[in-house]
Amino acid sequence: MVYRLRFRERIPLKDNKYLLRLIKRNLGRYPSAKGLSDKRILELLNEYSRVILLTEPNGRRVGFLSWTEKDKILFLELCVIEEKYQRKGIATHYLQHLEDYAMRRQFESLQFYVDKENTEAYELYRRFGFLPLPTPAYAPTILMGKKLL
Repeated sequence: MVYRLRFRERIPLKDNKYLLRLIKRNLGRYPSAKGLSDKRILELLNEYSRVILLTEPNGRRVGFLSWTEKDKILFLELCVIEEKYQRKGIATHYLQHLEDYAMRRQFESLQFYVDKENTEAYELYRRFGFLPLPTPAYAPTILMGKKLL
C-alpha cells in the first residue's frame, strides 16, 4: 500500500494526549521509558527543537518524529509510528526526510539512543547506515550515529 503522508508541526493542545498514548503504548515496555510520568514526557517534548507529526491527507495521525539540534549534531529523540502502520517503510520515509533536513542545515551527524531491547528499531537504523557509538555497557540504550559531512 502506498501512503501519501504529510508532515506538520505539533499543536500541543491538539496532539499532547495522542503523543502520550502513542509513546506509552509503543515505548513503555523498554527500560529507558520505565517510570516516566505524563508530566515528564510533556516536559521532554517541550524541550525538543522540533516535534513533527506524520499524517495522512485527511489529517489522521500515524506517528511522529522529534529531535534536538545541538552544535553540529542533530539528535533524534523519538521516532514513533502507530502499530498498524509499522513495517510499511514509514520510518524509513521519516528518516530520509530528517537526513535531508540535517544535510541542508549542514549538521555533521545524526545521533540517537535506541533501547538495547528494541532490536527492530536497532536493525532499521543499521540498514539506514547508522553505526553504534561507544556507550557504557550498563546503559539500557545504545548510542548510534551517522556522519553526514
